Amino acid sequence: MPNFSLATTEDGSLSLHETNLDELYHNRAGAFTEAVTNYVEPAMQFLKLAKVAGSSLRLLDSCFGLGYNSLALANYLATSKQFALQVDAVELDPDVLALVPDVLAQPCFAALKSKTLEELRFKVSVSDLRQFLLARASSTSKVYDVIYHDPFSPKKVPELWSVDLFRHYYLAMAEDSALLTYASAPAVRGALISLGFKVFRTTGLGRKSGGTIAIKTSNKELIQELFQADNSCIFEIAGEELLRLGKSSRVPFRDANLNDDSATILARREAEQQEFRRNGAVNS
Repeated sequence: MPNFSLATTEDGSLSLHETNLDELYHNRAGAFTEAVTNYVEPAMQFLKLAKVAGSSLRLLDSCFGLGYNSLALANYLATSKQFALQVDAVELDPDVLALVPDVLAQPCFAALKSKTLEELRFKVSVSDLRQFLLARASSTSKVYDVIYHDPFSPKKVPELWSVDLFRHYYLAMAEDSALLTYASAPAVRGALISLGFKVFRTTGLGRKSGGTIAIKTSNKELIQELFQADNSCIFEIAGEELLRLGKSSRVPFRDANLNDDSATILARREAEQQEFRRNGAVNS
């Protein structure tokens, strides 16, 4: 029996409510709106500067769910024709994947239904994300131009937000690439910063102050150009959000072998936070 029920978000788009975690799959302001605001718009602002127009993008969509994030990007590219798109999608629940045709039938995906990309390829792996990453760990190829990271919240599934999982991402990403997520928790941003990502805030939506874009690049000019763009949806982390990155809340979740349960990971982080409060430093 599926562990979810259907829900409708404020923009009218379909979502799901996860019964066991008591958490909505998407921002209440809108499933489609969230995909555009947190994933498509900041990704495109970055990609237009970082990649050659007309080239093929390789996207890893982690915790694919109903597919909004990748499908919204494909929907945009079906009209703009700026890039071809190859998607590697990872989703654990086949019952959720079975609802993707219902998502595509919505009016918000009209462009994708009426037009076609010159190249649009989807490969969906029904797998636990950690197992998927461990299986490709032996590969030295740095293939991904974009990663969309969209699990349930860090408090509910900390095993999908560890610095060790993000390290697998970093090693799989091409130069001048970006990871995007709806999350803004200091534990998430702190982990990404510690790995060498350039980390920024994206536009807020609903009650949330904004998501995160983590950029892998050594090109300082590229970062400067990002902030010169008109109507930018990428911002420096500042104010209270910046202050929190200097406190114990920035201590990351750790899961060295990508096989610990959530209780173990949470307990480990709590112990490290206590040490941080005593010594004022995050473990390396």
